[in-house]
Amino acid sequence: HISEVAKKKLNLNEIWWLVSPQNRLKEERISDTYFHRLEKAKKFVSKYKYIKVIDYEYHFNLSHSYKSLFFLKKRSRITKFVWIMGSDNIKNFPKWIRPNDIVKIFPIAVIERPSYSQNIFNSFGAKILGNRLMSKKRLTKQKTPCWSFIKDKLNNLSSSKIRNNLNQTHS
Repeated sequence: HISEVAKKKLNLNEIWWLVSPQNRLKEERISDTYFHRLEKAKKFVSKYKYIKVIDYEYHFNLSHSYKSLFFLKKRSRITKFVWIMGSDNIKNFPKWIRPNDIVKIFPIAVIERPSYSQNIFNSFGAKILGNRLMSKKRLTKQKTPCWSFIKDKLNNLSSSKIRNNLNQTHS
């Protein structure tokens, strides 16, 4: 859902999903299921030709988001990227490793998620994101740190819910 909204509102050519071996902010140990999640993600988006499932974090041992973003920026100097996140990530964004570096690498598009958008604008996480742009046009051409908030139809699905459903069907 977030990929569809971002593609439409930001006029993006592709969306890259970075499948993380482990999220350090989650208690649940998901590194054991990495390959299963990677394959499920590829299968899940196979009908969307504009979504690419990328396993850079695993293959290049990129253990934190800032490392992944620096890697992509260094490796793809011509490609213009936007970091896309759901508004549910804003609350914990200050707990990420080097959030002040993350916001300097690429512009950020924050996609509205149910129940997570009311208090984000004045939150510490939003302050770290930098200059909030009111226009979504040409986000890739803006000087970082900057971000844009994107409202569209809401979807209650979460990666945790999807993962739990997948685990229940394979038990």
